[in-house]
Amino acid sequence: MPNRYKDPLSMFQFPDCTAYYSAHEDFAETLLWHILDLQHNELLDIPESIGQLTNLARLGLRYNRLTSIPQSLKSCKFMDEFNVEGNSISQLPDGLLASLSSLTSITLSRNSFHSYPCGGPAQFTNVTSINLEHNQIDKIPYGIFSRAKGLTKLNMKENVLTSLPLDIGTWIHMVELNLGTNSLTKLPDDIHCLQNLEILILSNNMLKKIPNTIGSLRKLRVLDLEENRIESLPSEIGLLHDLQKLILQSNHIQTLPRTIGHLTSLTYLSVGENNLQFLPEEIGTLENLESLYINDNVALVKLPYELALCQNLAIMSIENCPLSAIPPEVVAGGPSLVIQYLKLHSPYRQM
Repeated sequence: MPNRYKDPLSMFQFPDCTAYYSAHEDFAETLLWHILDLQHNELLDIPESIGQLTNLARLGLRYNRLTSIPQSLKSCKFMDEFNVEGNSISQLPDGLLASLSSLTSITLSRNSFHSYPCGGPAQFTNVTSINLEHNQIDKIPYGIFSRAKGLTKLNMKENVLTSLPLDIGTWIHMVELNLGTNSLTKLPDDIHCLQNLEILILSNNMLKKIPNTIGSLRKLRVLDLEENRIESLPSEIGLLHDLQKLILQSNHIQTLPRTIGHLTSLTYLSVGENNLQFLPEEIGTLENLESLYINDNVALVKLPYELALCQNLAIMSIENCPLSAIPPEVVAGGPSLVIQYLKLHSPYRQM
């Protein structure tokens, strides 16, 4: 931690003081403050005098009632974290973020933004994390991250995006990308350029197809495609050898590719509420699988004997699946009894 954080007098906090309806003009008397935490109050505004706190590095304004941010914050050149989550802000002063050249973390979630803040690519030059969750943004501007060489985490969940920018292939340092709960209909083929991506969340969109290039994301650990309109997965999904969590719940999938058996790191697989008629035999090679959700597949009449080879399987959801190829008294006994049945009646029962 930098030296400027070590002095206990340099930190000042007002947590949960609901009596503060506006910050006092004279609070800039202490010009050596480095951390100012005003979160969870009822603040309506922040005075321009805050700009006198030129040593300020952290400013916490989460969950107040702010509608604007003072222009004078441009003077706080040491600020590395800017968090205004849970207010009613629709825009920032022109060039504010670009002026704060030390910023590494920006959180503007749960506000009233309809577009990205003014300031262009320069405002994200040194930023590693951006959170714009739960706003009304309909577009990620082309080239907005062209200078953000260190950006590794972007959260655009719960906005109104209908498409992704054509230069998404330049986001090569991205590690975590959350685009859940938007209105996306297509995932660009250039997604394969995000070679460092480990977490990709695309749940609650309108995707019908996943491009074959998804198989190039070799570092991917979590892939969330829940609640889309996907009918099938590309066989290249099997190239994601580091994938640990695959969420396909609530789609229109009829079959899983046989290559799913190559996902030997997988611990969690959710394919409930689809149109599956069977599971591929290759599922038995998922030796690390711990949780399997296949519930509410109304055409799923049987399970492969190879499923019994998943020795680490601890949770299996089979609710509302007919499984008519298995004796009803076995199905009524629940997942554990079903697994025992598969073991006893499979050619692998010696194993």
